[in-house]
Amino acid sequence: MDLTIWKQLYALIWLAFLQIIIILLPRFVIYLVDVHVLLGLAILGLAHYNNMSIKKSEAPNRLKRIVKSTAVLASIQPILGIILYLNIRFNVAIPFVEVIVFLHLAMALAIITQAASVATAYDMWEEHEFSTPVKPI
Repeated sequence: MDLTIWKQLYALIWLAFLQIIIILLPRFVIYLVDVHVLLGLAILGLAHYNNMSIKKSEAPNRLKRIVKSTAVLASIQPILGIILYLNIRFNVAIPFVEVIVFLHLAMALAIITQAASVATAYDMWEEHEFSTPVKPI
C-alpha cells in the first residue's frame, strides 16, 4: 500500500483516536483489549514509518523532531501496555497499576496531539499555504 506522507500522518491520528475510543466504550468486553493491542501495534509501525518518511523529505526540521518524538512515545507504549495486558488478561498483580494506566493514557493523548500537529503542519507546508499572505477576515 503506497500512501502519500500526508495520508500516513492523518491515518496515525485516526488509528490513535480509535485506540482511545475502544477503551472508553461503555460496554467494554475483554476481547476489545486484544483489538486495542492490534491497533497499538499498527500505531507503533505507522509512527516509525512516518518518522522514516518525514526524515527523507525536505520538511522543516521542527516537523522532523516532533514526528521522531511521536515514534519514541509509541515505542514506550508497548512496555506499559504489556504490563497492563498481564494485569487485565491474566490477573497478574501489578503494584502501582493506576500509575501505569495514567502514564499509558497520558502518552496516548500526547501521541494523538503530536500526530495531529505534524499532520496539519506538514499538509500546510506541502501545499505552500504559508507562501501567500492572507488578509484578516
